[in-house]
Amino acid sequence: MSKKAMAFCCLVISEAVQAGFSVSIEKDLIELGVSAAVTDQSYLYIGADSNEWLGIGVGYQHRLSSQWTANAYYEFGLENDWLMNDALEVDGVKTKSHFLDFSTTRLFDDYSTKLGITGEFTRNGFTWITVDDSDKYSMYASVARYFQSLYVTGRYEHHYAIDRSDMIDFNQGHANEWEFSIGTMRSIWKIYPYLKANVLSPNGTYYGSQSTNISWSMGGTISF
Repeated sequence: MSKKAMAFCCLVISEAVQAGFSVSIEKDLIELGVSAAVTDQSYLYIGADSNEWLGIGVGYQHRLSSQWTANAYYEFGLENDWLMNDALEVDGVKTKSHFLDFSTTRLFDDYSTKLGITGEFTRNGFTWITVDDSDKYSMYASVARYFQSLYVTGRYEHHYAIDRSDMIDFNQGHANEWEFSIGTMRSIWKIYPYLKANVLSPNGTYYGSQSTNISWSMGGTISF
């Protein structure tokens, strides 16, 4: 599953862009998404990626004051059960995930800050032998600085995972993640492009890995 390109774009770009088409490219992974306002305070997101993941999400934003907003997002995802599909060559078995994000945003003249918590609950479709079942939680803090034509953002997130599968103590652990990005505040032919870098560092062992992973991605949102 990808890193929710729509949620990233909504952090730094105006509400009007929440109605649009988004593209995110990371190495050999491509995610496409479409979002549209449902009401003045809510939006719908539908996305898919090149790993045959499909997701549908609903977001809600409530303005507490001229400076504070409260945000909520839920996403349901489906992807191929890799054990059944790759190892046993059985098609049609899907792994399900439920993703939740609750946050609050503080707006200033030239920048904004955001604090939030997330939870993601993944379950394999084939229940006799489960390899991906896990409960993942995180807390994050981010800041976005706005210039006349550009923005830059920084984000820190701490991840914690609990293994719920038949794989003993694999889908678990702690990790720290740092994210940095730069993008345009003004559209270029109705496109808002961005570049993003991620550094994921396991705190001990996280999902079987003890190595720091650095990744780059690029993308953009086309406003309707």
